[in-house]
Order: sequence, then structure tokens, then C-alpha cells
Amino acid sequence: MLQAQPRHEMAHIIIADVGRGFRAWRSADLHQIGDPADQLRAMFAGIEPDDLLIIADGEDLAWIDRHAGMLPLCRTMERTRNSAIQQRAQLRAWLERGLCEGEVLAGGHIRWTKLAQGLSGRLGEFVARYAGKAQPRGHRIVIELRDGDPAIGFMTPQGKLLSPEAIITNKDHMRRHMAGMLRRFASAIPHHRDAAA
Repeated sequence: MLQAQPRHEMAHIIIADVGRGFRAWRSADLHQIGDPADQLRAMFAGIEPDDLLIIADGEDLAWIDRHAGMLPLCRTMERTRNSAIQQRAQLRAWLERGLCEGEVLAGGHIRWTKLAQGLSGRLGEFVARYAGKAQPRGHRIVIELRDGDPAIGFMTPQGKLLSPEAIITNKDHMRRHMAGMLRRFASAIPHHRDAAA
């Protein structure tokens, strides 16, 4: 799931190993057994994370808890007890919120609806819907306002004009693409010619 996300290599992933301490994911350096607190300090040096997700249970979680004082504070902190299936769903939702550098995405709950024509989602004043097959291949997603008009004339906070239509090749990724488009539009601002000039 992580590797399917764009720019996943920008994520900082730390493996907690009770026997060895903390190490970076895919790192060949397994760390000599030492002070786990020092390992965590080194790994978070110069990093100010917006989000921090810990997936663990049982003795592993208890061991991580003993070093929780070394973890940076984040804007939103929450602790839940979930089954393995729920943890997977939560990880998927957390990954889909990830940001590429310079990207701004709106928060909020997306309301999903399955219609005869396909999947539809709503966030704020925007509606994302499946608009059928694209030619010569692919699947169309469109963003509309609640009244059904195309969401034309919106730009990112950085001034990039947003397109209210996208074509994807894999229909299995429809919900993820719709969610990303909805969050980009919900954080957008109306495009004004004077501002663009």
C-alpha cells in the first residue's frame, strides 16, 4: 500500500524491533544494541512531522510506549484499539491523506454513494462522480458543484488552475483518485484573472 502512493519515498518509516531498537525502513544498518531513546532522537533530528502513525500491539506496543517521550508531538494525537483488518483500513486512509511537497489538501469527511451510474463522493460544495469510460481507454472522473455545474475556475493556493476532469487507467483506484481530487478542490480558491496576472 505504501509503495502504491506517489512520492512514498518521502515518508519517514521507522521499524521498532524490541531486540535491536529502532531503525529506518529498508536500512541496512540494523543498529548496534544501544539506547533506543538515542536512536529515536537521531532519526527525528531535523524532522517536524505533521502526522505520526504507530501500528503495533501487545509487547511491541508496550515497548514503544516506554520510549513515547522521545516521539515528537503532532497536531492531532489519537489512540485507538483496532483489529488487524481495521488497522489495514486505517493505514490506507492515512496514506491517502499524504501530501506531496507543496500540496494542500482539505480535511473533512467524504460522503460516498454508489449509484447505478457508478461511485460518487461529496465534500463541501464539491461532488466527484464516475463519468463513464474514456476513449480510447480509461475511466473518467469529473468534479462538479452541488448544482451539477462543472467545477471550473478553481486554483490551488499556489495559483495552479485545477482541472475538473481526470482519466484513470485502473478502475480499482477510483475511490482514491476521487478522494484526492475532492480534497484538492475543497482546499482551492476561486480563480480570478487579476490575481493570475
